[in-house]
Amino acid sequence: MPSVDVQDMRAFFDDYVVRDFPGRRATDGGKFQWPGDEWVTAEVREATYSTLLEPPPGQPWRSIVEIGPGSGKYTEMLLDRSMAKLIAFELSPALLESMHQRCATAVASGRLDGRPIDWTSNDGLLTAIGPEVGTVDLFFAVDVFLMMDFQSTLAYLVSAANSLRVGGRFAATFGDADTQSGWDRMIRDTGRHSAFSLQPDTRFHWLSKGFLDDVFTRLGFRILTSVSGPDGGDHGPLDIARRYIVAELVDPAPGQALRRQLSGEI
Repeated sequence: MPSVDVQDMRAFFDDYVVRDFPGRRATDGGKFQWPGDEWVTAEVREATYSTLLEPPPGQPWRSIVEIGPGSGKYTEMLLDRSMAKLIAFELSPALLESMHQRCATAVASGRLDGRPIDWTSNDGLLTAIGPEVGTVDLFFAVDVFLMMDFQSTLAYLVSAANSLRVGGRFAATFGDADTQSGWDRMIRDTGRHSAFSLQPDTRFHWLSKGFLDDVFTRLGFRILTSVSGPDGGDHGPLDIARRYIVAELVDPAPGQALRRQLSGEI
Protein backbone atom coordinates (compact mmCIF):
# COMPACT_ATOMS: atom_id res chain seq x y z
CA MET A 1 0.00 0.00 0.00
CA PRO A 2 1.41 3.45 -0.84
CA SER A 3 2.44 5.69 2.02
CA VAL A 4 3.22 9.37 2.46
CA ASP A 5 6.92 10.14 2.02
CA VAL A 6 8.77 11.91 4.84
CA GLN A 7 9.83 14.63 2.41
CA ASP A 8 6.19 15.22 1.45
CA MET A 9 5.25 15.83 5.09
CA ARG A 10 8.21 18.16 5.62
CA ALA A 11 7.25 20.09 2.50
CA PHE A 12 3.62 20.26 3.64
CA PHE A 13 4.49 21.92 6.96
CA ASP A 14 7.29 24.04 5.50
CA ASP A 15 4.88 25.40 2.91
CA TYR A 16 2.43 26.38 5.63
CA VAL A 17 5.12 28.35 7.49
CA VAL A 18 6.60 30.03 4.43
CA ARG A 19 3.51 30.70 2.32
CA ASP A 20 0.19 29.98 4.00
CA PHE A 21 0.85 31.48 7.43
CA PRO A 22 1.94 34.94 6.18
CA GLY A 23 -1.22 35.17 4.09
CA ARG A 24 -3.38 34.10 7.00
CA ARG A 25 -1.68 36.57 9.32
CA ALA A 26 -2.22 39.39 6.83
CA THR A 27 -5.90 38.50 6.57
CA ASP A 28 -6.23 38.64 10.37
CA GLY A 29 -4.50 42.00 10.68
CA GLY A 30 -1.09 40.71 11.71
CA LYS A 31 -2.13 39.62 15.21
CA PHE A 32 -0.53 36.15 14.97
CA GLN A 33 3.20 36.30 15.66
CA TRP A 34 4.17 32.67 15.11
CA PRO A 35 2.85 29.95 12.81
CA GLY A 36 0.65 27.66 14.89
CA ASP A 37 -0.34 30.18 17.55
CA GLU A 38 -3.45 30.97 15.56
CA TRP A 39 -4.81 27.46 16.13
CA VAL A 40 -5.84 28.14 19.73
CA THR A 41 -6.36 31.15 21.97
CA ALA A 42 -4.07 32.18 24.83
CA GLU A 43 -6.73 30.86 27.22
CA VAL A 44 -6.64 27.40 25.63
CA ARG A 45 -2.83 27.39 25.71
CA GLU A 46 -2.88 28.25 29.41
CA ALA A 47 -5.46 25.54 30.17
CA THR A 48 -3.43 23.03 28.17
CA TYR A 49 -0.29 23.93 30.12
CA SER A 50 -2.14 23.59 33.43
CA THR A 51 -3.63 20.21 32.47
CA LEU A 52 -0.58 18.61 30.86
CA LEU A 53 2.64 20.39 31.69
CA GLU A 54 2.49 21.63 35.28
CA PRO A 55 5.18 19.82 37.30
CA PRO A 56 4.32 17.86 40.46
CA PRO A 57 4.51 19.97 43.64
CA GLY A 58 8.11 20.29 44.81
CA GLN A 59 9.46 18.41 41.77
CA PRO A 60 10.50 20.96 39.14
CA TRP A 61 11.26 19.79 35.63
CA ARG A 62 14.98 19.39 34.93
CA SER A 63 15.02 17.39 31.69
CA ILE A 64 12.28 17.57 29.03
CA VAL A 65 11.79 15.96 25.61
CA GLU A 66 9.21 17.49 23.28
CA ILE A 67 7.93 15.91 20.07
CA GLY A 68 6.66 18.29 17.38
CA PRO A 69 7.12 21.72 18.99
CA GLY A 70 6.05 23.56 15.85
CA SER A 71 6.79 27.23 16.43
CA GLY A 72 7.48 26.56 20.11
CA LYS A 73 4.45 27.97 21.91
CA TYR A 74 4.57 25.35 24.69
CA THR A 75 8.36 25.15 24.46
CA GLU A 76 8.55 28.83 25.34
CA MET A 77 6.12 28.45 28.25
CA LEU A 78 8.14 25.61 29.77
CA LEU A 79 11.44 27.44 29.36
CA ASP A 80 9.98 30.58 30.94
CA ARG A 81 8.46 28.68 33.89
CA SER A 82 11.24 26.24 34.73
CA MET A 83 15.01 25.92 34.68
CA ALA A 84 14.84 22.70 32.67
CA LYS A 85 16.89 21.78 29.64
CA LEU A 86 14.68 20.80 26.72
CA ILE A 87 15.32 18.70 23.61
CA ALA A 88 12.71 19.40 20.92
CA PHE A 89 12.35 17.16 17.86
CA GLU A 90 10.61 18.69 14.83
CA LEU A 91 9.95 17.35 11.32
CA SER A 92 9.71 20.71 9.50
CA PRO A 93 12.93 22.74 9.05
CA ALA A 94 10.85 25.91 8.67
CA LEU A 95 9.05 25.30 11.98
CA LEU A 96 12.35 24.41 13.65
CA GLU A 97 13.81 27.73 12.53
CA SER A 98 10.70 29.54 13.77
CA MET A 99 11.10 27.92 17.20
CA HIS A 100 14.80 28.84 17.29
CA GLN A 101 13.94 32.47 16.58
CA ARG A 102 11.22 32.52 19.21
CA CYS A 103 13.39 30.90 21.90
CA ALA A 104 16.73 32.40 20.83
CA THR A 105 17.86 33.19 24.38
CA ALA A 106 17.34 29.59 25.51
CA VAL A 107 19.16 28.31 22.41
CA ALA A 108 22.10 30.61 23.09
CA SER A 109 22.32 29.54 26.74
CA GLY A 110 22.19 25.84 25.85
CA ARG A 111 18.84 25.19 27.53
CA LEU A 112 17.04 24.41 24.25
CA ASP A 113 18.34 21.89 21.75
CA GLY A 114 16.10 21.82 18.67
CA ARG A 115 16.74 18.91 16.32
CA PRO A 116 15.24 17.48 13.13
CA ILE A 117 13.45 14.21 13.81
CA ASP A 118 13.96 10.90 12.03
CA TRP A 119 10.64 9.05 12.09
CA THR A 120 11.78 6.17 9.89
CA SER A 121 13.29 4.03 12.67
CA ASN A 122 11.63 2.54 15.75
CA ASP A 123 14.80 3.14 17.76
CA GLY A 124 15.93 6.35 16.06
CA LEU A 125 14.53 8.73 18.65
CA LEU A 126 16.22 6.95 21.56
CA THR A 127 19.52 6.97 19.70
CA ALA A 128 19.14 10.72 19.17
CA ILE A 129 18.30 11.36 22.84
CA GLY A 130 21.47 9.49 23.77
CA PRO A 131 22.74 9.78 27.36
CA GLU A 132 19.50 11.40 28.55
CA VAL A 133 17.64 8.10 28.04
CA GLY A 134 16.28 6.91 31.37
CA THR A 135 16.64 10.29 33.07
CA VAL A 136 13.95 12.45 31.44
CA ASP A 137 11.37 14.10 33.72
CA LEU A 138 8.77 15.02 31.07
CA PHE A 139 8.18 13.60 27.59
CA PHE A 140 5.34 15.39 25.82
CA ALA A 141 3.61 16.15 22.53
CA VAL A 142 0.67 18.52 22.05
CA ASP A 143 -1.50 17.90 18.97
CA VAL A 144 1.09 15.67 17.28
CA PHE A 145 -0.39 12.19 17.71
CA LEU A 146 -3.79 13.45 16.52
CA MET A 147 -2.60 13.06 12.94
CA MET A 148 -0.68 9.78 13.29
CA ASP A 149 -1.96 6.25 12.89
CA PHE A 150 -1.65 4.47 16.20
CA GLN A 151 1.17 2.10 15.26
CA SER A 152 3.32 5.11 14.38
CA THR A 153 2.32 6.70 17.68
CA LEU A 154 3.20 3.49 19.51
CA ALA A 155 6.86 3.83 18.54
CA TYR A 156 6.89 7.20 20.32
CA LEU A 157 5.16 5.75 23.39
CA VAL A 158 7.79 3.01 23.59
CA SER A 159 10.47 5.70 23.25
CA ALA A 160 8.83 7.65 26.07
CA ALA A 161 8.74 4.59 28.33
CA ASN A 162 12.48 4.12 27.75
CA SER A 163 13.44 7.80 27.99
CA LEU A 164 11.69 8.66 31.24
CA ARG A 165 13.03 8.01 34.72
CA VAL A 166 10.79 6.08 37.08
CA GLY A 167 8.28 8.67 38.26
CA GLY A 168 8.76 10.73 35.10
CA ARG A 169 5.69 11.84 33.19
CA PHE A 170 4.34 11.46 29.68
CA ALA A 171 1.81 14.06 28.51
CA ALA A 172 -0.02 14.34 25.20
CA THR A 173 -3.26 14.93 23.35
CA PHE A 174 -5.04 12.26 21.29
CA GLY A 175 -8.06 12.26 18.99
CA ASP A 176 -11.00 11.61 21.35
CA ALA A 177 -13.48 9.12 19.89
CA ASP A 178 -15.70 9.08 22.99
CA THR A 179 -17.14 12.59 22.91
CA GLN A 180 -19.67 14.54 20.87
CA SER A 181 -17.07 17.01 19.66
CA GLY A 182 -14.88 14.10 18.55
CA TRP A 183 -17.78 12.52 16.67
CA ASP A 184 -18.64 15.84 15.02
CA ARG A 185 -15.03 16.32 13.90
CA MET A 186 -14.89 12.73 12.65
CA ILE A 187 -17.97 13.28 10.50
CA ARG A 188 -16.61 16.59 9.22
CA ASP A 189 -13.37 14.93 8.09
CA THR A 190 -14.97 11.85 6.54
CA GLY A 191 -14.07 11.67 2.87
CA ARG A 192 -11.37 14.35 3.06
CA HIS A 193 -8.60 11.89 2.35
CA SER A 194 -8.20 8.37 0.99
CA ALA A 195 -5.97 5.80 2.65
CA PHE A 196 -4.58 5.09 -0.82
CA SER A 197 -3.55 8.69 -1.51
CA LEU A 198 0.09 9.80 -1.39
CA GLN A 199 -0.89 13.29 -0.24
CA PRO A 200 -0.22 14.35 3.38
CA ASP A 201 -3.27 13.69 5.54
CA THR A 202 -4.43 16.18 8.18
CA ARG A 203 -7.40 14.14 9.41
CA PHE A 204 -7.43 13.20 13.08
CA HIS A 205 -7.00 9.55 14.07
CA TRP A 206 -9.54 8.50 16.69
CA LEU A 207 -8.92 6.52 19.89
CA SER A 208 -11.13 5.55 22.81
CA LYS A 209 -10.33 6.07 26.48
CA GLY A 210 -10.52 2.33 27.22
CA PHE A 211 -8.00 1.50 24.53
CA LEU A 212 -5.55 4.19 25.68
CA ASP A 213 -5.92 3.08 29.31
CA ASP A 214 -4.93 -0.44 28.30
CA VAL A 215 -1.96 0.68 26.17
CA PHE A 216 -0.45 2.81 28.92
CA THR A 217 -0.89 0.02 31.47
CA ARG A 218 0.86 -2.43 29.13
CA LEU A 219 3.77 0.04 28.80
CA GLY A 220 4.28 0.35 32.54
CA PHE A 221 2.49 3.67 33.10
CA ARG A 222 -0.08 4.77 35.66
CA ILE A 223 -2.54 7.28 34.22
CA LEU A 224 -2.84 10.40 36.37
CA THR A 225 -5.07 12.50 34.11
CA SER A 226 -7.39 11.48 31.28
CA VAL A 227 -9.90 14.15 30.39
CA SER A 228 -11.81 15.24 27.31
CA GLY A 229 -11.90 18.78 26.04
CA PRO A 230 -14.95 21.00 26.66
CA ASP A 231 -17.31 18.02 26.84
CA GLY A 232 -15.23 16.30 29.51
CA GLY A 233 -15.94 18.47 32.55
CA ASP A 234 -14.62 21.60 34.20
CA HIS A 235 -10.98 21.56 33.15
CA GLY A 236 -10.73 25.05 31.71
CA PRO A 237 -11.13 25.98 28.04
CA LEU A 238 -9.48 22.90 26.52
CA ASP A 239 -9.70 22.27 22.80
CA ILE A 240 -12.46 20.20 21.20
CA ALA A 241 -12.17 16.59 20.02
CA ARG A 242 -9.08 15.87 22.13
CA ARG A 243 -8.28 13.59 25.06
CA TYR A 244 -5.64 15.04 27.38
CA ILE A 245 -3.49 12.37 29.07
CA VAL A 246 -0.80 12.57 31.73
CA ALA A 247 0.79 9.26 32.77
CA GLU A 248 3.54 8.44 35.25
CA LEU A 249 6.12 5.75 34.49
CA VAL A 250 5.99 3.26 37.35
CA ASP A 251 7.65 0.20 35.77
CA PRO A 252 10.24 0.57 32.98
CA ALA A 253 10.49 -3.18 32.29
CA PRO A 254 7.55 -3.52 29.82
CA GLY A 255 8.77 -0.61 27.68
CA GLN A 256 12.33 -1.94 27.71
CA ALA A 257 11.10 -5.37 26.61
CA LEU A 258 9.09 -3.85 23.77
CA ARG A 259 12.11 -1.86 22.67
CA ARG A 260 14.16 -5.06 22.44
CA GLN A 261 11.33 -6.76 20.56
CA LEU A 262 11.02 -3.92 18.04
CA SER A 263 14.79 -3.90 17.58
CA GLY A 264 14.78 -7.63 16.81
CA GLU A 265 16.74 -8.59 19.94
CA ILE A 266 14.03 -10.98 21.17
